[in-house]
Amino acid sequence: MYNAIRPGKFWYDTEGKPIQAHGGSLLYIGGKYYWYGENKEGVYGRAKGGVCPIWHNGVRLYSSIDLYNWVDEGVILVELSDANSPFYVGRIMDRPHIIYNHNTKKFVLWAKIGGPVNCSEAFSDCFFAVYESEDIHGKWCQVNTVKEYAVGDFDFCEFGGRTYVIFEKPHTEMLCAELNDEYTGFTGLVSSHLQYPYPPFVREAPAYFTRGNRKFLLTSGTTGYFPNPTKVAEISDLHGEWKELGDLCVDDKEGNSFHAQFSSVFKHPFKKDLFIALGDRWLTDLPIDMPDVGPTFESFFNKDKERSTACYDLTKYTDENTSEATYVWLPIRFKKDGSPYICWEDEWRIEDFE
Repeated sequence: MYNAIRPGKFWYDTEGKPIQAHGGSLLYIGGKYYWYGENKEGVYGRAKGGVCPIWHNGVRLYSSIDLYNWVDEGVILVELSDANSPFYVGRIMDRPHIIYNHNTKKFVLWAKIGGPVNCSEAFSDCFFAVYESEDIHGKWCQVNTVKEYAVGDFDFCEFGGRTYVIFEKPHTEMLCAELNDEYTGFTGLVSSHLQYPYPPFVREAPAYFTRGNRKFLLTSGTTGYFPNPTKVAEISDLHGEWKELGDLCVDDKEGNSFHAQFSSVFKHPFKKDLFIALGDRWLTDLPIDMPDVGPTFESFFNKDKERSTACYDLTKYTDENTSEATYVWLPIRFKKDGSPYICWEDEWRIEDFE
């Protein structure tokens, strides 16, 4: 039994199996916490040589009454045989997000979908697949594919009585799109924010949260599975100004968000000021002294920049064995001016917050 959260350590479910809920999020429903994410069981990256034939093994769901100890509720959405299905294990499937629609009384799941893992353009023109279910455990039925834009990482947000998707338009900008009343597609209202010319500066992995009347967005740079600094933006107008506030992590000596990338922020339903940033330490085999990968990624996309020789061959630093990725959950703290920040904590407890 666990009685504390230990960021970066291996985390096991109540049956003693490694938790597989990567790129994950939390929901609180009917007295239970639900944690879901990418099931990377069976994915081995380059650990066995060559390309692993599967990218994921569906969306896995866990439940808990204390946020420490998690019961495996099983895989809620996966396709093992139909290569044309968005959730086929041999296709790119990233960042599933679930939201409950109080009007339709249905859960709605969106996920970023790409091509086959053995295709050189697997990440080109990714789109959203949309599913519905009357029960978070239950049968999920596909209701839409949203292909108006090529898409990257994303998060839901609620603003002024409407629901939106904030998502990366790959390698260019962050877009904010209003959802229809059913949460199954766009209305056509879209705005552009945080524009950058190329990676690693382009923002991805948006994680939205509100504190009082202030709205914040955490974002990562674009360096694949390699970690980089997390930035904070404050949103005063969802379709207007997004003001960048700087780095989120303090005393982050290596400038890589404590070797993690955050995928969502969870506001505890009973703690007055506990906001948990959920992150993944995607690559657990990186050497401490590896060079900054930012210049290498910039050299891939900036034609005017000389290619970095220090760490051009990034494959030598990792097997990209994402099935062994660990979780970095950290509480968000707030400065006197109300701006958020995160400190490293070897161990922390929910009970320490009012």
